[in-house]
Amino acid sequence: MSKLTNIKFITQEIGSYRKPDYLSKKFHTLKGTPEFREKAEKATLETLKLFDEAGLQNIGVGGEMFRWEMYEHLADNISGIEFYGKVRSFDNRYYNKGSIVKEITRKNPVHLDELEFVLNNTEKAIKVPITGPYTMMDWSFNEHYRDRRELANAFADIIREEIRDLKKLWDTRRSGQLLEIQIDEPAATTHPDEMDIVVESVNRSFEGITGAEFSVHVCYSKDYRMLYNVMPDLKVDGLNLEYANRDTFKLGVEDEARPGYDDLADFADINDQLSRRKFLGLGVTDVHQDTIESVQLIKDRIGYAMAFIENPTNIRLNPDCGLRTRSREVAFQKLKNMVEARDLVMEEY
Repeated sequence: MSKLTNIKFITQEIGSYRKPDYLSKKFHTLKGTPEFREKAEKATLETLKLFDEAGLQNIGVGGEMFRWEMYEHLADNISGIEFYGKVRSFDNRYYNKGSIVKEITRKNPVHLDELEFVLNNTEKAIKVPITGPYTMMDWSFNEHYRDRRELANAFADIIREEIRDLKKLWDTRRSGQLLEIQIDEPAATTHPDEMDIVVESVNRSFEGITGAEFSVHVCYSKDYRMLYNVMPDLKVDGLNLEYANRDTFKLGVEDEARPGYDDLADFADINDQLSRRKFLGLGVTDVHQDTIESVQLIKDRIGYAMAFIENPTNIRLNPDCGLRTRSREVAFQKLKNMVEARDLVMEEY
């Protein structure tokens, strides 16, 4: 089982963290060299130390120091993809966008070295984020496969192969504990008429794999209800979602103070009907502004959510998304305040 099974209000890191300048400024020129590995490992150790100092319980894979960007990192290790040029991501970074020109296959394990290094340097609970099949499909040009469904399922098969390799390593190091895998699907709700493809491809990406906990991370959806509606068919253990970005900075647990969380009633209504309820990773701090949420504000956000979720073991606390958009100092304080808010809430439950 996971080291954090049945723990109330688990605090978790769910994505990227700002890289130190010595790594980010030389990332592309050093990639593939021994010096890159040395700098990525150094940055990971420094970030793990920050997460420990903040008090996080689940530290992800140390802020994804081995990765530049979620799409390119996976695509770069897949044959059948040609890169025609760079596109701009939401935080004004650029990455290579691929076009599928023939059948895609995995060239190399993608996350194995990263996981092994983190396992060598912490005893804490960790979680491996992997870009999901639907997002990989949606963010690629398709010059080969029949349609979007077929391409999404092709990516799912590659991801399943990757997860199997991660599981083999995991079982040699933490036998008896659940491997935690987070499927990152920022594109999941961008095409409402394709939610069936999202469900099919995500489920396929870990089909037949046991002894693991699977979650989906989606951020900045126009309407999470599309995701809630397919929860009964989505075979994951939980959802890690963004809410703070759409919320106010007012204190209190009244509806008018907490508009960012107003659809939690819909989540709870559907979740309560499931034979096994899913956990909710609750975004309580905004990764797109430097304003640092007070401990009291985060506590109020948690308190508001509890009116719907009720069971504190089914709520996990996280930033809305990865914190790479903020400085390392601002991001650290956001995480630290999140942990302090959790400690205060724990006194009440």
